Amino acid sequence: MALATTRLRSRAKARKPARRRPAPGEVRALRQRYGLSQGLLARLLDVSLRTVSAAESLPAAPPQLRRNLSQVRRLCEALAESVKPAFVGHWLDQPNEMLGGLKPVEATERGQIDRVWQVAEGVRSGSPL
Repeated sequence: MALATTRLRSRAKARKPARRRPAPGEVRALRQRYGLSQGLLARLLDVSLRTVSAAESLPAAPPQLRRNLSQVRRLCEALAESVKPAFVGHWLDQPNEMLGGLKPVEATERGQIDRVWQVAEGVRSGSPL
């Protein structure tokens, strides 16, 4: 009986645990939830496409991206209160009259994030600016 128990234990130790697919990382999850392309997210974060691609394979955002990623997440969440989350990326990449014809991503790149937030708040509240 003891010999059979020892064999069972050794076989159990020899088995490798089943591999689970890793959950999408923080960056990939944000991008997928809000319909952002890697290129659009790179522009919003002011980093290269390669940086976004590499960050997607990590479970958490690298320290150098955390602040900007947090700001982008907040903007996306605010927009998702008034439009479908999957449409947020489209909204950010379309010309907007309230931004003088600039796309919100372009206004962000030009340092006009406050104007983008004003428009986003107008969209969220339903009031024209």
